[in-house]
Order: sequence, then structure tokens, then C-alpha cells
Amino acid sequence: MKVKKLISFIIMAVIFMSTISLSGCGFYSENQLKQTLENALEAKYDEKFVCLDVWGNGGSSYWGVCAPEKNHDIRFEALFGADGHIAEEGYYAACVAEKIEEDVQKELENVFNDFYLHSCMTVPLKSREVDDIYAENVRNELFDIDEYLNLSNEKWKETPSMSFYLCVNTSRSDKLSFEKEYDMLSNIFPKFDNMGIGTIVYLKFMPEKKYLECIEYLETCAYAYSTFEDMVRDYPVKVSDVNLNISFEGEDATYVLMTKEEYINQRKEVN
Repeated sequence: MKVKKLISFIIMAVIFMSTISLSGCGFYSENQLKQTLENALEAKYDEKFVCLDVWGNGGSSYWGVCAPEKNHDIRFEALFGADGHIAEEGYYAACVAEKIEEDVQKELENVFNDFYLHSCMTVPLKSREVDDIYAENVRNELFDIDEYLNLSNEKWKETPSMSFYLCVNTSRSDKLSFEKEYDMLSNIFPKFDNMGIGTIVYLKFMPEKKYLECIEYLETCAYAYSTFEDMVRDYPVKVSDVNLNISFEGEDATYVLMTKEEYINQRKEVN
């Protein structure tokens, strides 16, 4: 009898340890880690945050996707320890990206009837200290784009870049002709190059069911990883065999990945 109990205990222990290992969160529950990160960010910025996701980084460190409670559109990643110490977080970069995205959103409303836009700094500036310049700018609500560019150039010695993930619902009627769409888009994105920000636009047209699935995924992410690429693999505007990015031809464009003719032909294919 004792042997059976011992065997049962061992089996239960193995199952428990396997569950912990698979979760990637060690001996801490997901809710515990989320609360730890939320509390640490609140202590740093004196505002409420929501942790949308968390996963293990190895050892006793973890990654979390967070957003301020007042605006879930501002999503960023944070690397932290189970003790609540934040090694780095990208709140400042996410705030600047959101400011830029708001302007792009307004312009895109003149192009598409139903779309979802998510953007992020490709290599964001990250705050590593409670009182560094990035954290101070957040507290003082200083999200000037030129200031961010100067700080980024100082840090990385290169031009910062942004990624735009633009999903368009093809189940809704088109607002413009395909020709006019291209013209409007080619005026929206290349201007960022003139500002000193490199841009990568992931433009995807898809039916409503896939569109809603993509929104559900993107609203829990700071960055779109391979999961997103897998989700939209059957619904891309294909620019080339090896590149799903899109740029537009024009006087100010430094490179061309899609001409107007290519855009129109591919819009006809997915519509």
C-alpha cells in the first residue's frame, strides 16, 4: 500500500513539474508574475498598468507585454525578475510610436473603410533605470518625435525605424479605386523617411474572419512575431518571393518594392 502511495506521489510530482516547465514561468503562476510586473511599473511611473501576457526568459527572469490601464493601444515589452526588478522596458518608445500611429490612423480613414493598424519601433529605446531620460520623458509626457530621433541616433548611431502592421477587411466595400489607394498610401508612409524614420509596412488584405483573428492576436502583442506571419500567409499582398514588406515608388522613396501596376494587380487578386 505504501509503495502504491509512493508511486502515486511520484507520478503527481512529475506531472506538476512538467506543467511548470511547459508554462515557462518556473514556480510562479502566470497571475503572480503579471501582478509583480504591474506593481513594479506602477511604482516606477505612478500609474496603473495591465500585463497582457508573460513568459519565461530563462532562470528567474521573465518577459511581459504591458499597457497603461488608460490606453491599451500603447503596448510594450518589459524584462523583469520575480522579485519585481525591471531590467528594461519600452514604454517610452511605445508612447512615441502611438503618437505617430494616431496621425497615420486619421489619414488611413480616408483610404479604407475597415482596417486595423498596429505600429512599433523596430529597435526601441528601452528604459533600464528609474530615473533615466526615457523614464523622465514619460513622466513629463514629452513624446516629441525629434527628441526621440536625437536620443535614438545618440544611442544606436543609426536612423530609427518603425514597423506598421496594416490589416484591411476585404469583406467591406472599397472606399477608393485601387489606383487612388496606391496614390494615397504612397503619400502617407514615405514622408517618414524625410523625418528620419525608416518605415516597414506589412499591408495585408483579408476576409473578415481572418481579419478579426489578426486583431485578436495583435491586441495582445507589442511586436508581431512569426505567429502573425503564419496567420496571414494565405492573405498577403505579395511584394516578391522573399519579401512581404511594402514600400511605394515616388520621388522621395529610397527604394521601390511595389509599383502602382503591381499593387493594382494584387489588389484585384485578393479582393
